[in-house]
Amino acid sequence: MEGAGFGAIILVTINQLRYCERENLYPIVCYTTECKNAFLDPTMCGELWEQYFEPVMPLSYGKFREISNQIDLTKHLVKLSSAEAIKVSEEDPDSVYSFPFGKWRSQYLGDLDLWYAKERKKGRETIGKYIKPKPHILQKVDSFYKQHFSNSFVLGVHIRGTDLHYAPAVSPAEYFPHIDKQIEKEPGLKIFLATDQAQYIPVFEKRYGDKVVCSDSFRSDNEVAPFQRTELSPYKKGEDVLLDILLLSKADFLIKGSSNVGEMAMYFNTNLECLDLGYKKQKAFGQSYDKDWDNHTNPPAWQLISKRGLDRIAKDTDSQSLRQLIWYKTRGKAKSLRMYLGKIKQRILSS
Repeated sequence: MEGAGFGAIILVTINQLRYCERENLYPIVCYTTECKNAFLDPTMCGELWEQYFEPVMPLSYGKFREISNQIDLTKHLVKLSSAEAIKVSEEDPDSVYSFPFGKWRSQYLGDLDLWYAKERKKGRETIGKYIKPKPHILQKVDSFYKQHFSNSFVLGVHIRGTDLHYAPAVSPAEYFPHIDKQIEKEPGLKIFLATDQAQYIPVFEKRYGDKVVCSDSFRSDNEVAPFQRTELSPYKKGEDVLLDILLLSKADFLIKGSSNVGEMAMYFNTNLECLDLGYKKQKAFGQSYDKDWDNHTNPPAWQLISKRGLDRIAKDTDSQSLRQLIWYKTRGKAKSLRMYLGKIKQRILSS
């Protein structure tokens, strides 16, 4: 879990819970210091999951430890290696995928709307069955909602900035036409804006004024994600994200890009509908699809978007080379083709 954001931790938990169901195992969720995550706060009692959520089953991790001090339960435990755990989340067809990653990067998905509907159905089923935030979290969500959104149509807007490099980046300006259409339908609406990029907020406020409402989440002013910054406590890092997820889930409609935060909001509300500006975007600022959205090849979103202006749609938003477009349309065969061409090149050089 090292380097994973809070939404990714929820997603991994969902997939481990689904694994337990398939294997007829009793799930106890626990993320200790061994998991090396950014959200476990050593100043608080319990492990990470217990800081934010109720136990997924009646037997909590704390109770399990009490029992295991009296009875040897090791023979009943099922342990997965890191490689096996990754395989559960990135390869198993029964797992939930919040956007095309893992094995899906190089496979043709067909109708993306149908693909996403299937994934969201699985995510909603698992969250509805197992995952419930702590009462103090839900109380904060309800208080914020009553204070800012009573009797208003709420448009949720989630926009990722900072370190996003594994999916197409979307600029604030690309959201504007779609928000404007929603305002035409609901002139008195309020916009709940959730973002990890501090500079995005004044851009939306300049255009939409007091319609824009934000939580007091910590945001980054560069390409480093908030959970990787050191200015706030581990617990606050997680609570900020969870509050934004739950507030987005209460919206009447959601506009989002590719991100676990926006997807988790969809899972927490079975009736929430969204417009996703990222998942059908086949081109984005010249990023290269032939590297499978490689973490080291594609620059982070903030570096891409900040150089092109935040309040206008840049000309290269949809730029992509012919080679990259061909690769995208033939993905699944492209890797083997590259290997074949690489071997030919090696033979030519060695001859």
